[in-house]
Amino acid sequence: MTKRLDYFDPYQQRFEAEVVTLLERGGKPAVVLNQTCFYPTSGGQLHDTGRLGDVAVVDVIAEQGVVLHVLADAPSCAVSDVVTGSIDWARRYDHMQQHSGQHLLSQLLHQRFGFETVSVHFGREESTLDLDVPAIDPAMWAEVEREVNTLAYYGLEIRAYFVDNRELAKLPLRRPPAVSGQIRIVEIDGYDYSACGGTHVRTTAEIAPIKLLRQERRRAQTRLTFLCGMRALRDYQQKHHLLLESAALFSTEPSAVPAMTQRLQNQVRDLQRQTASLQEQLLAYEVAELLAGARRSNGMALVEFLSADRPADVLKQMAALLCAHSQVVGLLASTAGDKLTVIFCRSDDLTLQVGDLLRDTLAAFGGRGGGRPEYAQGGGLPVATAADLLAHARRQLLPSTL
Repeated sequence: MTKRLDYFDPYQQRFEAEVVTLLERGGKPAVVLNQTCFYPTSGGQLHDTGRLGDVAVVDVIAEQGVVLHVLADAPSCAVSDVVTGSIDWARRYDHMQQHSGQHLLSQLLHQRFGFETVSVHFGREESTLDLDVPAIDPAMWAEVEREVNTLAYYGLEIRAYFVDNRELAKLPLRRPPAVSGQIRIVEIDGYDYSACGGTHVRTTAEIAPIKLLRQERRRAQTRLTFLCGMRALRDYQQKHHLLLESAALFSTEPSAVPAMTQRLQNQVRDLQRQTASLQEQLLAYEVAELLAGARRSNGMALVEFLSADRPADVLKQMAALLCAHSQVVGLLASTAGDKLTVIFCRSDDLTLQVGDLLRDTLAAFGGRGGGRPEYAQGGGLPVATAADLLAHARRQLLPSTL
């Protein structure tokens, strides 16, 4: 068994311990000590990192009461040697703030609204808790954030201690423990009692500020993402900086940024509508020119068009405008983005099967495809074949054309 020093003093950063076993885990060297400050991944909380002697600890694993310290390199120590360990305090303290904040938040949600915490996860950047409700009302959201921060500022003491089954029965736990025997309890000064093996701060004042970031529905549950302590402060600093930058761009006060942004969005939408209308008019003029210069045979107008920059959606618009006229066949192609797009189309008053025409044309160049009698689209061939492909289709329609 490894003595867990973190159970009794989560603020201890350095320790000395005797090497019990040297082994491997996941292809990396690992060390078992007779005691340790390193917290192993468990209960949703990430493991500590740090150093044993001059070697980095990259993972910490608990297995049946034994703590394995997974190392980046082979250690220079031997069994029975005494080594010095030190944890990455910034990482540990960050985890303590998030974990204690989750306890406070879960109890508030339980007491105030009857929401039960189903599961928790403490990530490297954000933490989440899953609640047994499908959604949280926006007004309730603001109330939760305000009240949990008020509790934090009270500076409630946070204590950890062990109890047996008899003492456990007297405690108002939020949820029953998953184990029996000696149970470690983390208490927030009579407000919250939780069976927990994690590391925690001394008072709720060290948790603040607490920021609720977002909620997302996950089946019948709600996942709440939150930040505590320095994570919440960094989030505020970053967003405040972005707000000031945005205000500077508008030459206005930060409070006016939302209204200015909305005004710009409205202007952009108006300009997009105007641009789309002008593009449609321009395209209509272009289609009229194509019709005026089209080859004609037996009353049918054959429009042939090849572009190096028109995207597929513009070709589709051109096809629709062409086919609105009587007795028109369109052979359209584009090589925009080094990708060949081919569209064949015809007016409703013609019986030509342009789907068959496209299939036969693509097949002549080693491709495959087809479409409806009045409209067909394909591609998948080298862009260099575009002009020859259109010429081949034209010759099928107008055999006398060279």
